[in-house]
Amino acid sequence: MPRYPLTLLDVFAVRPLEGNLLAVIHDAGDVSTETMQTLARRFNLAETSFIQPATDPGATYRHRIFTVSDELPFAGHPSIGTAVAWAHAHGAASAHYVQQTKSGLQELWVERDDRHAQAKLRQNPVEFGNEIDSAPILVALGLSADDTHPSLPAQVASTGLPTTIVPLAEAGALKRIAVDWPAFRAAMGDGSDATIAHNCYVVAEIAPGHWAARMFAADIPGGEDAATGSAAGPFGAYLHARLGLQAVSIDQGVEMGSPSRLEVDLTHGIVLSGSVWLISTGEIDLPGE
Repeated sequence: MPRYPLTLLDVFAVRPLEGNLLAVIHDAGDVSTETMQTLARRFNLAETSFIQPATDPGATYRHRIFTVSDELPFAGHPSIGTAVAWAHAHGAASAHYVQQTKSGLQELWVERDDRHAQAKLRQNPVEFGNEIDSAPILVALGLSADDTHPSLPAQVASTGLPTTIVPLAEAGALKRIAVDWPAFRAAMGDGSDATIAHNCYVVAEIAPGHWAARMFAADIPGGEDAATGSAAGPFGAYLHARLGLQAVSIDQGVEMGSPSRLEVDLTHGIVLSGSVWLISTGEIDLPGE
């Protein structure tokens, strides 16, 4: 069987063995979609990334992203991590890339020092969906109407992957969440209702410009994600539109034991950034196309 380079990284991690673990398969141009999906299911990570030759002349590489059940049009921590994996594989200490995803082209910047890097991703312009009633979601999370933020409504937003933003009144409520999964699936719907996204980004303010978040989705292993860049970007845009914030810092994954820090700059579009640690490099045998 053909052999492919493999990189493991901790994305949005202040220190190694924190953040969101990502597996990146390089040179995967001849790997079939079926094999990609099978490997992603077996790895059982939030997402697994595959790098292929770009088909758009404006892109550095094509980036395909798989959860355990589906291919995604876009995702944040895989985009950041894959750019660092590409930079490491090509020996670049400072680089600018353009990735090609199903949602279009996105710019990335990497500054790397051996096994540690800082990376930035310019996300697609935000698209705001409907404001929604968060009461059924809060009940499914083991919370009550008293936990609803007094002035910030729940709303769907997307920069390539829709997310349902659910602001809470205070950060302590995040620790009280106990998900009733049948009720959660009912509250989030089956995907047929375009007014709601199945990714649920529950957020609460810690200090001005500093928020805590938890992200829940029924198709993520364990039901919770340690760091969700595809939600942090739209959430930053949501705060920019409603509160005029120019920068947002988000802590996520704390309750999972995988603390993550995501930074969103809103001064020129939506730029997501974070720290990345390279954990391991190796090879993997996979059947070709």
